[in-house]
Amino acid sequence: MLSRFKNKLAKLCLFFKKEAPLETTARQELLERIDAIKDTPPSTREVAWEKYRLQLRQYLSKGDLRNFLRWDPILSSMFNNAHKNEFEYLVRDNKWLPLLEETWHGNPQKYKYYKKTSGNLVHTAYNLDQLINKTKINLANVQTILEFGGGYGCMANLIQKMGFSGAYSIFDIPEFLALQKYYLQLNGADMQVKFFDSVDSINVVSPDIFIATWSLSEAPIELRDSLLQKIGRPHYVLIAYQQNFCGIDNVKYFGKYIESNNDYIWANSLIEHLPGNYYLIGIKK
Repeated sequence: MLSRFKNKLAKLCLFFKKEAPLETTARQELLERIDAIKDTPPSTREVAWEKYRLQLRQYLSKGDLRNFLRWDPILSSMFNNAHKNEFEYLVRDNKWLPLLEETWHGNPQKYKYYKKTSGNLVHTAYNLDQLINKTKINLANVQTILEFGGGYGCMANLIQKMGFSGAYSIFDIPEFLALQKYYLQLNGADMQVKFFDSVDSINVVSPDIFIATWSLSEAPIELRDSLLQKIGRPHYVLIAYQQNFCGIDNVKYFGKYIESNNDYIWANSLIEHLPGNYYLIGIKK
């Protein structure tokens, strides 16, 4: 009840707030992109995501974009309120607190353990830190990153804040790509970002980093296999996945993936505070 009241109050406050010029420009460009999207055949998509896609298109066309991080299709598909363990883990390292400060584009709810950030930004940072910890990689020295399923652009924006200035690519559903472009534009992302909505169009081969947090594991097997074959041999891999999704045994699937890529050093670990979920991190030998 309290959460619904806060959402209504936030929406009302934005209604009376004048839209900034950059917000107007970004919104108009997003609406043009939505109008230009053509439906792809249902056989190429996972049924579970078709619902989110159609819902998101309706919200993008009619809703107040300044409030998009409180929309139902966003909250149910790509916004995660981080477990307290994740925040406590991150703040052991002094570098994270400044990086966790939100820009508040999209009007996310404040994280209850640290009001300067949102739960999803904390969760995204925690995911990324798993890769950094295991590989000791310096993102400022990385040239290419490919992300499968970019959410609303949170990971891409965070990685840029950490010093990455190379070429960033996102593969996703067209409506989500439109939202990512909007969010990154508002945040002043000046890195090179490419957006792909079909495997055939991807021109990134063997990127330095491949990221897929709860996205690859929610895709149809055929799409997973074709994408992994297309992108070649990334130097570093960060995958997060759930044990089962729509009848697919992901533990079995990624177990076979590890076996068929034995030229990598793999760490496949259960996420203790998220039972039934795993991190799979790879380093090419």
